[in-house]
Parts: sequence; structure tokens; C-alpha cells
Amino acid sequence: MRLVEIGRFGAPYALQGGLKFRGEPVVAHLERVYVEGHGWRAVEDLYRVGEEVVIHLAGVSTRDLAEALVGLRVYAEVADLPPLEEGQYYYFALIGLPVYVEGRKVGEVADILDAGAQDVLVIRGVGERLRDRAERLVPLQAPYVRVEAEGIHVEPIPGLFD
Repeated sequence: MRLVEIGRFGAPYALQGGLKFRGEPVVAHLERVYVEGHGWRAVEDLYRVGEEVVIHLAGVSTRDLAEALVGLRVYAEVADLPPLEEGQYYYFALIGLPVYVEGRKVGEVADILDAGAQDVLVIRGVGERLRDRAERLVPLQAPYVRVEAEGIHVEPIPGLFD
């Protein structure tokens, strides 16, 4: 079993144990989630209130019970995730992939940041020089970044990998 983080719980919603959910929309396709420190919980209901996603879990039926879960990480089992269309990928699957610029390995993906308008790859550099091992931020934006089976290919960005 392999778990991946898909989000976190925000503030309680209403009085019947609802929690605002901040994270991957894939949660709408799951029958259960793993809650940090609390184990597996069945998803009983999930709906939108404006721009917010509200989730109701089995065994969480009051606001007091929901308050105990605020801020906790939410995970899913990889096998429970719905398949994606060709050319799409889950961000967790990018972590650890090698990054290439003009065919030369310059690092690997250490993280992906939500920067609002676009997501950003955090690339941990490789090499002998200290400068080569620095972390670099690269917007995850086509056509400058191509995700392929063997790794991620980035168009040369003057000054970033020199």
C-alpha cells in the first residue's frame, strides 16, 4: 500500500461534522481517505459551497469532532486514484523524476509549489559545485517544460542552470 498526500482539512463547516477541504479535486472520486493520526475514514458526503469543498467523514458527526481534525493531512492510496487521460499526471508522480536541460541532467524534482496562476517545480540540482546543487524554481508550463516517461525536459532558461 502506498499513500500520497492529497490535501488538508480546513475549518469545520456547519454543525454536523463537515470540514472544508483544501487539496486535490481527486478527493471527489474516493470512497475513503486516510486521515493523519486517525486512520482510514469513509467519505460519506462531499459537496461545494461557493468555491469551497466540504467533506463529511464516517464517525465525524459533530462540529467538536470536526474541530479535532482541522489542519490534518489527508492521504489516498495510489491504487484508489482514478486513471488519468494520456498526457495528464498526478503531481506526486513527478517527485524524484530527473530533470534535463538540452539532454544534460541538472537535477531532480524535489517538490511542486502552488504559486497561484501556475504551479512551480522545485528542482534540487546535482553536480560537483555548490552552485550546481542549489534548488531552482521553474514554472510547470508547456511548452517550456515537457513531462516524459524518462524525466522532465526543460527548455534552457538563461542564467538559471548556467
